[in-house]
Amino acid sequence: MKNAIIVFILFLFALLASSADAASYSLIEKSLPLVLGASLGGVLACTSIVVSVLSASSKTTKQKARGSDSFTKFITSLESDVKILVICLFFAVALPYMRTLDYPISVEVWDYSSEFLKNKLFSAAQIFVAFVAFSVIYEIVSVVVSVLRNMMQMHDTGN
Repeated sequence: MKNAIIVFILFLFALLASSADAASYSLIEKSLPLVLGASLGGVLACTSIVVSVLSASSKTTKQKARGSDSFTKFITSLESDVKILVICLFFAVALPYMRTLDYPISVEVWDYSSEFLKNKLFSAAQIFVAFVAFSVIYEIVSVVVSVLRNMMQMHDTGN
């Protein structure tokens, strides 16, 4: 329930920050896929660092990592976070195309045209995707640093 409320609030912020002006939403359409793609590459690089540290560790450290609930939770969380990031990258690439399509439904609310509402909604969706993606990237980096710190402590103490 908490996550649903957070998602709803993020979408409301995205809706408030969105624009139906082509000059405005074209900025996010041009830059978001590139930024998310580069970020995904960085996340995968961070993951490879964890794997290389674990590979170079002693047999005892590897056994502790395998038996550690927090490391197992990290791997599971990392997998879902990377999948969410890939989905966000897909939508960052697909939403600009979807904006250009003609839809058979024409809705007008108050004095706002159907085209205005479509652009506003797609802009909000793009901003929402950015919010989710950057939240996931922040979480991944925080967890990777935490795992590296814990692995170094396990390796240094010999416990």
